Amino acid sequence: MGNRTEVTEFILLGLTSDPDLRVPLFVTFLLIYAVTVAGNLGMVLLILLDSRLHTPMYFFLGNLSLVDFSSSSVITPTVMAGLLVGDQVISHHACATQMFLFALFIATENYLLASMAYDRYVAVCKPLHYTTTMTPRVCACLITGCYVLGVLSASIHVGNTFSLSFCQSSVVHHFFCDVPAVMVLSCSDRHVNELVLVYLVSFHIFFALLVIWISYVFIFVTVLKIYSSAGPQKALSTCASHLTTVSVFYGTGIFMYLQPSSSHSMDTDKISSVFYTIAIPMLNPVVYSLRNRDVKAAFFKVKNASIWWKQNNQVRSDSQITLMGNRTEVTAFILLGLTDDPDLQVPLFVTFLLIYTMTVIGNLGMVLLILLDSHLHTPMYFFLGNLSLVDFSYSSAVTPTVMAGLLVGDQAISYNACVTQMLLFAALITTDNYILASMAYDRYAAVCKPLHYTTTVTTRVCACLITGCYVLGLLNASVHVGNTFSLSFCESNVVHHFFCDIPAVMVLSCSDRHVSELVLVYGVGFHIFFALLVIWISYVFIFVTMLRMRSGAGHQKALSTCASHLMSVSIFYGTSIFMYLQPSTSHSMDTDKMASVFYTVVIPMLNPVVYSLRNKEVRRAFFKVKSAFIFWKQNNL
Repeated sequence: MGNRTEVTEFILLGLTSDPDLRVPLFVTFLLIYAVTVAGNLGMVLLILLDSRLHTPMYFFLGNLSLVDFSSSSVITPTVMAGLLVGDQVISHHACATQMFLFALFIATENYLLASMAYDRYVAVCKPLHYTTTMTPRVCACLITGCYVLGVLSASIHVGNTFSLSFCQSSVVHHFFCDVPAVMVLSCSDRHVNELVLVYLVSFHIFFALLVIWISYVFIFVTVLKIYSSAGPQKALSTCASHLTTVSVFYGTGIFMYLQPSSSHSMDTDKISSVFYTIAIPMLNPVVYSLRNRDVKAAFFKVKNASIWWKQNNQVRSDSQITLMGNRTEVTAFILLGLTDDPDLQVPLFVTFLLIYTMTVIGNLGMVLLILLDSHLHTPMYFFLGNLSLVDFSYSSAVTPTVMAGLLVGDQAISYNACVTQMLLFAALITTDNYILASMAYDRYAAVCKPLHYTTTVTTRVCACLITGCYVLGLLNASVHVGNTFSLSFCESNVVHHFFCDIPAVMVLSCSDRHVSELVLVYGVGFHIFFALLVIWISYVFIFVTMLRMRSGAGHQKALSTCASHLMSVSIFYGTSIFMYLQPSTSHSMDTDKMASVFYTVVIPMLNPVVYSLRNKEVRRAFFKVKSAFIFWKQNNL
């Protein structure tokens, strides 16, 4: 081949080159993989053993668990091996095999989620025809189609990647053979190959999302037509887990792949890849098992739940109440905290302290960067600064309470303090919701009307949008807090949560809470779906505009400017839908505590990370401020 040498093997750099981090990361990933294997194979085993789970819904869920286990097993052992031995050599064929298997399982999961959405549509919208519509033959055809499409997609991606020439560097700046990480090493022209990657992944994602979207539009319309309280409750509870899984899965998929590989930051992609290759396969069985009554019933059929009930009954004896005749009126609440296991309290306290420290530094650092750098004085960063401020604020309303509970155990909180905490959190989380919608509109104006951007998204428009976000947040919080505390609390005052969240407090009421539950469900449903509608319409126009672009630079700029926002939207709305779109009577408080940790503690930490790692202007501003600080320090010395 003349002066050119063909690469016959690749070197995976792994997750980190810091020897001090390798052992802790190895232990972490070992634990995550153990939970993934136990959770997914346990789910498959439960579905096989319990005849009540032999239904189409659990048939798809069993296959989803099998695919999650398989995709994690293709990647996680490689990551752990890399952490133990450092840089890892992998042959050309082994790299192609790993890429093929991972692409196969991830594409199969994409279509499995769409099939599950169709199954939920039939169950909710056509319940009388469910058994005749979702027959074993139909289920088998859908599952076969998912795997066939997965094989075809994987074959195209692997063929598209390895049709390129690799004659220079063989160092893969990743911990596994992912398509963008390998493609960027090619020494031949990869423009066409990048377009194939972007448009094929876009087709798979948006086709599946279209099926899911249409299914849930029909489901939501059907739910609105149901007059009984049990109907909406059952319909929403049966869809909550699926919506959470969809949001997290597609959020990371869009964040990773919907831009050409030439614009990828490999360090960023490695961090993102840890989430969708290792964390998501672990989360899916947790999401489905904790929220799903049938799965829990099958599990408790095997394991005796008497200890849990005994502890629950002991907790009720510690209530702080004031006697008022034959009834007792609650004057204070007791927050049970995250756990009562003394062995876990100190490690969890340290963990949350680190997370909260990162949240404070990340969000206030983002606000400070935007204030200091004049290049960031644009509408996009104006909204981002407010998002960071809100994230810091609502995390501060909750996380210190969590840490205090871990140190002192059960924590008494006065009636008024509980009301205040609930009001602050509800106001800030609603404001966050509308800021994300405002940012979607801003991205629409920037991509679809670039020549009119400065005259469309003016300072006055930005001020009106932000003011509207805060006003709607305050109004929504006032409605929900008034709705909750208009109920009577005369029995238990033990809040099975680590902060005064609406469902956790509402469930303690001794009065009829049917109307209050409907206000909560439909109020939250309106705010979420109105904001999502704005975001959806904005991105439909953005996507149509991108399809009309002929230059690769235009596609790259449009996708890179939207990727971080889409990631934040997916994670935020996934957890919100999981938590609130069902009446409080159907809530499992243990489940809600776990979900709440994610959206009250973790998400505020993730948002500045997502935006700073993907955003060149933020990184440039950071290094500019850092250089100025070093220069100032040296001059003073």
